[in-house]
Amino acid sequence: MPDRIVEVYAGAYASGKSETALNRAIQYVKNNKSVTLVDLDTVEPAYTLRPIAGELQSMGVNVITQPDNFGLGEAASYITPAQVNCLATDSDIIIDVGYGAGGLDILDIINNIGDEKDIRIYLVVNTSKFETSTVENIIEYATFAKGLEKRDWKKFTGVISNTHFGDETTKEDVINGYNKLKKACEIINLPIRAIGVDEKLLKEFDSTYDGVEVWFYKRMMPKAFW
Repeated sequence: MPDRIVEVYAGAYASGKSETALNRAIQYVKNNKSVTLVDLDTVEPAYTLRPIAGELQSMGVNVITQPDNFGLGEAASYITPAQVNCLATDSDIIIDVGYGAGGLDILDIINNIGDEKDIRIYLVVNTSKFETSTVENIIEYATFAKGLEKRDWKKFTGVISNTHFGDETTKEDVINGYNKLKKACEIINLPIRAIGVDEKLLKEFDSTYDGVEVWFYKRMMPKAFW
């Protein structure tokens, strides 16, 4: 499939990378595109897409995740053949990976990923979290999150600004987080691909802000913890 896109979403704990990934998949469906959402967050198996996979499937998103609750956090987890061979489908692909230094390294288990012609890897940043709360911390985390195993294709394409405080998030919070991230991105030379905004703030934002796309999120991950 020559025009197939593979998007990967990484980030610190509670950055909103899973929320970003699943909402991006919903965007693809709304644009009449076939998409497969792959859950490769093996760091936190108790907080995965599995509990909401059925709901996402009913919305038209093909979901690949662990079929049950097995997993012991960072001590152990497991990978299924469907995850390893997720690129066998002809659809566009969106991949949600875990946090930490090894988050992106899980991609190495995917068959033929190095042969993909259009792979885009995004770092999701929530400046309300300690690891990415300052410009200096964002720069440090962007380097840390690249993983231990270096590959020519394994590099960040851009970042997603996703500052939030859950239900208490205000428009000012979103903009302040974006401005902080913008300063960091000027130093690390990465573009801000989008600004994530809860759909509750739909009336307070246009489709773009400062020339950057605004993605409105339907928050589903609170239902995913088991």
